[in-house]
Amino acid sequence: MSEEARELVIRLLIVCAAISWLVILWRMDANEKMPNFSFRNLIATRDGYPDRVAVMEMGAWLGMTGALIVLTLRNQLTEWFCFSYVGAFALRGAHSAYLHATKTPPKEEK
Repeated sequence: MSEEARELVIRLLIVCAAISWLVILWRMDANEKMPNFSFRNLIATRDGYPDRVAVMEMGAWLGMTGALIVLTLRNQLTEWFCFSYVGAFALRGAHSAYLHATKTPPKEEK
């Protein structure tokens, strides 16, 4: 198989996988047996408006995942990129958990 055909097959597989995941998430969102799952809540508030932080986090994840795929295909993936890929989102989750755990309740006024 030529190098061009190999690249085309790899890109087609990536596109097929992405479309498959979108269909799976769409079907899960429409499934009445899963009332607590909402695909729209990944980037929206409970009121249905776009959530700025969630959109930025989803965009960062998509961008870094794209870079991970490209670096893997070119055999240029480094340990530093893997560390930053996992560490960025783990630190974000830990920071969010810390903020929610240390939130002081509002004081009652008399």
